[in-house]
Amino acid sequence: MSLRELPKQLHKTNNPVGITIIMLAMISSFFSTSCSVTTEGPRVTEPTQLLPDSVYIPLLANIQLMQVWNSSSDTMALDSVKNELFRVFKVSEQQFLESHRYYQSDFEGQRVRLDSVKVLIETEKRRVQEYEQNNKQTN
Repeated sequence: MSLRELPKQLHKTNNPVGITIIMLAMISSFFSTSCSVTTEGPRVTEPTQLLPDSVYIPLLANIQLMQVWNSSSDTMALDSVKNELFRVFKVSEQQFLESHRYYQSDFEGQRVRLDSVKVLIETEKRRVQEYEQNNKQTN
């Protein structure tokens, strides 16, 4: 349907109802096409050596802590610590990166994993704070 086929009263620029209808139609069509987010399953093919959540989540938490620690210290060798993390978890960096890419393509699943990472980090933070308080009390 073209604009010429619309009723004559909608063509008048001083008609607030017509302008409102046209604006609402344009806005709703814009939002319906540009703001749709698909949260369906993964769109990346699953790697042959996908890390299970029991390995991926604590490894990701440790990598996050390592990056925060590195940003606060300019003398730390990030690569050696990262290599040690992969050795401790018995995975290669490539395995982690492929699993990370796969997990990130699943929006809802990754959100749950990141919530678990946050809980692990907060638990570790509380543990360290309790340790520091206990040391202050004994000294």
